[in-house]
Amino acid sequence: MNLGEEENPILEVQVMDFKMENGEIISLDIPKTVYPPREDSALLIDVLTNLKADGVAMEIGCGSGIISIIMAKNNWIVEACDINPYAIAAAKENSVKASVDEKINFKEGGLGDENFSIPRNTKLIFWNLPYLNPPSPDHPRLGWIEEASMSDLEGKGWGHHLVDFLEENKDNLEPDLLVILLQRKYPESPSSTDYWIKLGWSHRVIKSLWIHEEKIEVVAYWKPGQGVPATTLDECDSTMDEAKKLSKNGWQRIRTEKQIGGRGRRNSIWSSDNKDLLATWNINKTILDTIEPGIMQIIVGTRIAKLLQQYNKWPNDIYDKNGNKIGGVLIEMDNQDDFLRIGVGINYSNKKIEGKETFGWSEKMPETSKIILFNMIDATLSTLFEEHKLLENNLTSNSIKIESWRGISKLLSRGYSLQIKDEKTRVVGMNENGELITLSGKRKINADNLDKIYWLF
Repeated sequence: MNLGEEENPILEVQVMDFKMENGEIISLDIPKTVYPPREDSALLIDVLTNLKADGVAMEIGCGSGIISIIMAKNNWIVEACDINPYAIAAAKENSVKASVDEKINFKEGGLGDENFSIPRNTKLIFWNLPYLNPPSPDHPRLGWIEEASMSDLEGKGWGHHLVDFLEENKDNLEPDLLVILLQRKYPESPSSTDYWIKLGWSHRVIKSLWIHEEKIEVVAYWKPGQGVPATTLDECDSTMDEAKKLSKNGWQRIRTEKQIGGRGRRNSIWSSDNKDLLATWNINKTILDTIEPGIMQIIVGTRIAKLLQQYNKWPNDIYDKNGNKIGGVLIEMDNQDDFLRIGVGINYSNKKIEGKETFGWSEKMPETSKIILFNMIDATLSTLFEEHKLLENNLTSNSIKIESWRGISKLLSRGYSLQIKDEKTRVVGMNENGELITLSGKRKINADNLDKIYWLF
């Protein structure tokens, strides 16, 4: 983004020239109270200009109108709104000068207004979220219009209000709707990604940028499946076997209320009852071009353990801080199918299995029902593996390996060590295949066979 600007002291209007990638210059008139394009705007523009036009896009908080104008030039039909009447007036005039006024409908208002709505057929919503900390009532920083457009809300941020609105109006939304927000990551903003995850939304961080001491991120959100619902059974032998019967199209997953023939690692019995969460996801094997199978089971266990506020015990069991098992992950594949299967079993409450005490998610998250937990795990796995037609999957093997190692290190840091055969070892790392690297004295030993290792606490 290349900006040139001059000040009109009579009208208090800033004139700014924006240079597009193709060399075209867009001239903007920006009144004093209207947010001008800055580094955060440029970051959001970089992401949005890579999206292929797919119908109607909506911008919340359009400011000078620059992003809506660019989207219109990229063949989107745009609905734009702002609570600042001066912003709407300026954005309309700027769109006329840019010759895209017929492609953009500007409207005064915003989220929280009684008449706020998402137009039908909207495929994309984008918003440079207000991310300044709310000012003290006794010490306002700016005029009320600037404060309203630039400051987040105390407690429950604007991002939370947006997803609440989307949930309340979900029957009127396109199933493959993509929401792209620019939000502050550090210092932590009142608008957090965790809130979207709890409501079952997938997410992907596309770009980030440090501006002085603040880190901002462009984050994309969507609903897992994009209109393809999960298959639900009252009872089955094993969701792993039932998953083989699912369609090969879209994001496919299956859960059951009761499983009578479930299996764990090496075909051991996976004992469960009606309150436990039991589900399987089909993932295209092409993911193995990016992630090794050993790393894949670790990252899945790590992400689910984080959801449950628990720990991932290498390679894929979910444990609490006292070493009690809560659940596990099982990955299977065969040569005849294009998909691998990720089976997840999470206990609801404490019980004994084969004489061993196990615990459940209700101890830590008593308010979380089975369907809510399933939706959260569904969103977590979708975040990792699902393809959205407007997004590229930006997973890299190195980032996944780093996150996986950090995940299993949390339990190791609590004093766990590993005995391999008769030797007590110290875990010092993880290799490219997801095998633990241990030291016995000065001798390095890789832990790659679960039958030969014992955890010591």
